[in-house]
Amino acid sequence: MTNYNTWQLTERCVQHCYLHDQGNFNTLVVYDDCSKTEFSGTFPDTTRLYKGATNLGLTKALNVAFSKIDEDIIILFDSDAYPTTSFCDEVREIFENDPSIGLIAFHTIGKSGKPTESYTTEPNVWGLLLGQALYAKTEKWLADRSGRISVFTCAMAMRNSAFREVAGFDENFDWLDLDHDFSMKINRSNWKIAIAPNARVFHEGGGTPQLTRNRVLRFYKTRWYLLRKFRRIPMKTLVKALIVLRLYSEYLVLLVLGPILIRDKMVRSDKLQGRRELINYCIANY
Repeated sequence: MTNYNTWQLTERCVQHCYLHDQGNFNTLVVYDDCSKTEFSGTFPDTTRLYKGATNLGLTKALNVAFSKIDEDIIILFDSDAYPTTSFCDEVREIFENDPSIGLIAFHTIGKSGKPTESYTTEPNVWGLLLGQALYAKTEKWLADRSGRISVFTCAMAMRNSAFREVAGFDENFDWLDLDHDFSMKINRSNWKIAIAPNARVFHEGGGTPQLTRNRVLRFYKTRWYLLRKFRRIPMKTLVKALIVLRLYSEYLVLLVLGPILIRDKMVRSDKLQGRRELINYCIANY
């Protein structure tokens, strides 16, 4: 697992790994991406802790962490995730029973014990065309129908050989869509993806704190790059025009009806500025 200023969460994840599976894994590696805060807790003696000299960001930090691991099977947890059941024997059995499997997803749960999302269908162009909010309401009709799934980095297991064969995580991503990219590379290789049926991992997420407009802009940057990389944007000029047209329409609605639709002045201002930034970015870069 990687850590950046989340020592308490990382310590919790480490403790739960030993609680549920001590003796069933060879090593537990924590890679700290040059946190600004020092660790005041304790890890079991057999935990290997690496501290980066500079802050690299999630994707580069993951690649560095993976380079320090020689085991055949690697399990990755986000620092804010932790296992609630044993998991090693099930993962080992799945890989042993099918040599073609290169990546495994876990089922995740939240505080209520209800399922949370740990994998999804592969992304397609509809998320950009409609925007995230509208696409979420129409996803059941417009989602990818290929049957391929994309596994989130919050909880995944993989063969080291599969990881290296697809060249690890693409460092053009920061912390958004790197898991989609990795899964899509696996799906287009000779490896397959499976889902562990029994193991459970806690993960609710919440994302890195930042203004909504910054998060949305990151989505438009990384998703366009991802879809172009895998040739999933047909008629790019037309798609660009439709996206810009929608964003401009949303901007005009916010400008005219914003005071009625959104009472909070700061939220309204953030959305207006966000639409302006998105329009300018898409025109310049799509």
